[in-house]
Amino acid sequence: MVYGATLLITGGLALTQNYVGWLREYVLAIVAAVFLYLPLEVLHKKGIDPALFGIHAKPLWRSIRQALIISLFVFPPYLLGFHFWQTHWLKNKPAVAEARFDQWPIDVQDAPKLRQLKLGEVRLHTNRDLVWLHWHLPPGQTFETSIESTPPIKEYVGRKSAKQGDTTVYRGRSDGRIAFQASGETLKLDIQAGGDRLPAERLRVGTTLKSASDMPYTIHRSYWWIFNLIIFQFLLVALPEEVFYRGYLQSRLDQVFTKETKVFGVSVSIMSLVVTSALFAIGHYITVPSVHRLAVFFPSLLFGWMRRASGGILAPLIFHALCNLFVEFAALHYH
Repeated sequence: MVYGATLLITGGLALTQNYVGWLREYVLAIVAAVFLYLPLEVLHKKGIDPALFGIHAKPLWRSIRQALIISLFVFPPYLLGFHFWQTHWLKNKPAVAEARFDQWPIDVQDAPKLRQLKLGEVRLHTNRDLVWLHWHLPPGQTFETSIESTPPIKEYVGRKSAKQGDTTVYRGRSDGRIAFQASGETLKLDIQAGGDRLPAERLRVGTTLKSASDMPYTIHRSYWWIFNLIIFQFLLVALPEEVFYRGYLQSRLDQVFTKETKVFGVSVSIMSLVVTSALFAIGHYITVPSVHRLAVFFPSLLFGWMRRASGGILAPLIFHALCNLFVEFAALHYH
């Protein structure tokens, strides 16, 4: 019942955020709160100490050491598989020399899930090394933007532009889009609609479609996204998922599937590991319906083994976050 409740809530939020603008900004925090609150509330109602379900931070140093040692064994062969997946499945090419660790602010990253633009709206988002501009103006209005960047931008979509030093000027009709690569550290856009400067609130940025703070709109590359990513992966992804799946759910299933087998010296319930991992994969698919999301079944088996080997969720929590960070940084080296 608890697992079904998480599917209903997270799946509902994933669908609703496409239609409720303000929800997109808070959906990840809400999902994390659901995964933390539901199991802990059930245990509290039943008078059960969460520590009996492995929901504690002990042993601290042994858990850290276990996560790091397993990372040393797992990441090298995983990198080979990741390379094959990037080059043969996704048809990407290695681009080690082009990898950048300074990126645009997280507020402007990734395309919004809501595809339909409102009348008079302009959208800006980044997708890895590309910057996208979409607009939908009233019929008859012209669109114009001057894009200042050093060195000048390199266009990918949209050809009607003129360069004036480090500034590229683009003019278009009432509907359209352009994509360009900006390799400099700063990007400044001044947008006009129908001959007048676009009000800042009509420029929506990133996946959450937040209104721009001012016009002209300026963004800067920085390394802060790395800090944000680490905090995000540990506190909003690994922590709630490990509390729920390896702490609460696996412990409950251990009580159902009591037959245990030694795996690398650790007594585990194979059925509990498999069922927990299957439910883990389904939960990921519900929020983002993609067959690739089902692949989390396999690392989940290792997370579950670590839960039993260490006696708590801290070791799989650390390893879980390190896996996600490893994928994020590895992906920067392909294009």
